[in-house]
Amino acid sequence: GIAADEARAREFAEGSPSVATALNPVLGYEEAASIAKQALAERTSIRQVVIERGHVDSGKVSLEELDRLLDVMEMTR
Repeated sequence: GIAADEARAREFAEGSPSVATALNPVLGYEEAASIAKQALAERTSIRQVVIERGHVDSGKVSLEELDRLLDVMEMTR
């Protein structure tokens, strides 16, 4: 039969710019949208862009909170 490739599906979901909307309450709409655009342009993850922009170092969001916000499996429940 046909079986889903869970790892590949997760990659697609995590690579979607729409995942950045989960950051709106923490970083605001404009910054979340800008992060999504940068991640798409650079073909990198939303998580990586958030870290590169210094939002973790500045204390705006912890790594734990970032991972929780960007957990696509949790978003689908």
